[in-house]
Amino acid sequence: MKLGIKVFGIVCLTASLCSCGNKDNVKLETLEDSANFCLGYQTAAMWAQRGIDSLNNDAFIAGFKAFDIDDEKMPLELDQELYSDLMQRYSAILEERQLAKMKAEFAPNIEAGEKFLAENKEKAAVITTASGLQYEIIKEGTGAKPALFDTIVVHYNGTLLDGTVFDSSIGNEPVSLPLIPGALIQGWIEAFPLFAEGTKAKLYIPYDLAYGEYGSREIQPYSTLIFDVELLKVKKGNPDAATMKFNQPMQ
Repeated sequence: MKLGIKVFGIVCLTASLCSCGNKDNVKLETLEDSANFCLGYQTAAMWAQRGIDSLNNDAFIAGFKAFDIDDEKMPLELDQELYSDLMQRYSAILEERQLAKMKAEFAPNIEAGEKFLAENKEKAAVITTASGLQYEIIKEGTGAKPALFDTIVVHYNGTLLDGTVFDSSIGNEPVSLPLIPGALIQGWIEAFPLFAEGTKAKLYIPYDLAYGEYGSREIQPYSTLIFDVELLKVKKGNPDAATMKFNQPMQ
């Protein structure tokens, strides 16, 4: 019975919360009323996160009402091909808005990265590639150079421009990584085939060769990254097998 009391309490709380945010004063008298209100709210919140800042309520409600649970065909005004085309174009517009917003928000990261790389490329020991990747050889190796689809065994230490360490293998076992496009950031894919086994180097990676406009975990969008790397070993790989393994869905 205690469980039933808790569930009833949650139902009442849900209805109460929905009623408080009910701008149109729609009566929420049953659990279904409150749940439907929450579904509408969640839908609006989901699309707001994707960049929608205004909504044609009449068109939205008309589309909602046009759906027939017993007949999931598109209404006459929209066939499946047209629907898919419209939503793809609209999603592209929303993504552009979101990226523009993020670019404005993280403009200091872009400016700091551009300033750092412009100054860094003037150093005699720093080599700049056509893509904008910069690297500096600390110790020249003498072993084999990796190619795409090989596995590299490395030690590395990754930092932001302010020196914050965001990832490191130092103090742990070396890491084995497949040199497969899409499996590693593009800066690593480009850099490591330039190095022989035993090489120690410093990589200066602009954001578009790192984690780009979206960042990753503690790495903010548009972040330029610095890596101290040591290539310990190269394991020759099979391009076909490596690609098949990488493309397998995660279990």
